[in-house]
Amino acid sequence: MRVLNRTTRIIYWGLIILSFVVGYVVYLFLSDNCNLQFLVLFSGLPFWFFITGVFGLLWPRIKPEGESNYIIHALVIGIIFFLLFVIHTWLILPLLCPEFKECLLS
Repeated sequence: MRVLNRTTRIIYWGLIILSFVVGYVVYLFLSDNCNLQFLVLFSGLPFWFFITGVFGLLWPRIKPEGESNYIIHALVIGIIFFLLFVIHTWLILPLLCPEFKECLLS
């Protein structure tokens, strides 16, 4: 049984592209007009789209085969999520909100 067929692959790639589009729209149009709290909270939406797409595409490659591999699988998923979260928090959010960069460094 194929875990990832063509339709699901298109959906996951669509979510990744949607995350960039939503992030780009927020960066261009909302970054000057909205306060820091709204931008930080709303930035979670494109981040969620992106990680859903990435994990959906990676799942067939990293899914566990036996019960002993569940720990390794959980660690791999945790590391991937942590890396994506660090990129989001330390690279993308400071670009969206210069005030957030000041909050991180103080």
